[in-house]
Amino acid sequence: MSVEPAWMQANWGNLAMVSWLVDPALVQGKMPPGCTLDLWEGAAALSLVGVEFSNVVVKGIRWPWHNHFPELNLRTYAQGPQGPGVVFLGELVPKLLVARMARGIYGEPYENGRIWLEKREGGREPEVAYVWGPGAGTFRFSLRAEARPMPVGKGTLEEFLLDRSRGYNRFRGGTTYKVMHQPWTMRAPLHYAVDGATGAPFGPDFGPVLQGAAASVLFSDGSAVQVGYPARMGA
Repeated sequence: MSVEPAWMQANWGNLAMVSWLVDPALVQGKMPPGCTLDLWEGAAALSLVGVEFSNVVVKGIRWPWHNHFPELNLRTYAQGPQGPGVVFLGELVPKLLVARMARGIYGEPYENGRIWLEKREGGREPEVAYVWGPGAGTFRFSLRAEARPMPVGKGTLEEFLLDRSRGYNRFRGGTTYKVMHQPWTMRAPLHYAVDGATGAPFGPDFGPVLQGAAASVLFSDGSAVQVGYPARMGA
C-alpha cells in the first residue's frame, strides 16, 4: 500500500457489488469537469455497492461511536486527469457526522439515513444484506457468495470495476482524491436480490436499472484502505 498521507484509514469488509451496463446518456451529465465516462464495450457501468467500515481513523483520531458502520453507494466510472476513477451518484450512511464531513471536506453526495447490515457469521459461504429505509419504505440488497475466493481475472468486467484508485467529483470546480489498498480477491455469487424499485435514495431514474438484469455480481472480503486528502483537479 502507498505511504502517501491519508486523511482516513479504515477496513472495508463485506463488500457486495452488483453492476449494470446502461445507456451512457443516463449518467453522462454526472461527469465532473475534466472527466469523461469510462465505458465498457460502449456502455456505461452503474454499480450498487454495500460495504462495512470498521477501525475508522480520521487524521489519526478514532471518533467515539463512529468507527464501525455500513455504507451503501451508487457509482459510475470515469477517466480523469489522474487516471481511471469512480464518480459517486449517491452515498448513504447511518452517521450524521460522517455524512457532514464527507460533504463538507470532499464534496461527495452523502446522505444520513437508516441503513444497517445483516450478516451471517461463521459460515463458509459469506452472506450479507444491506437494508435501508428512505421515507416509510424499507429496501434490501442481499448476496450469498461462494466459499472460495479467487483473484480478479485480467481483462474482465470485474477488473474494470475494481481497478480504481481515484474518486472524482464536481466540488469546487473539480476535486479528486486517491484511494489506496492492496488488490482485492473476489467471490462469485450464489444468490443475490435487489429491492430498490423506486431508486431511493439515488433518484427515480435509477429505479428501473436496479430492477434489471445485472451484468456483474461479486463479493469481496475487502482490506485495509487509505483515502488521501482531497485536491483540486489536475493538481
